[in-house]
Amino acid sequence: MAAQAVSLLREVARLEAPLEELRALQSVVQAVPLHELREQAAELRLRPLFSLLNQNNRC
Repeated sequence: MAAQAVSLLREVARLEAPLEELRALQSVVQAVPLHELREQAAELRLRPLFSLLNQNNRC
């Protein structure tokens, strides 16, 4: 399940308007046990996600 979160995060980084993908990412991350996310944290590239969150264009 954590691998799915990593995959969605990579997809979000490539898109201009990833609202649907961000919603899917939220659902997946909430369903993954925290220890699984920690194990894969090294693979997560969060800069694109935080960049999207910091945009003024909120939907």
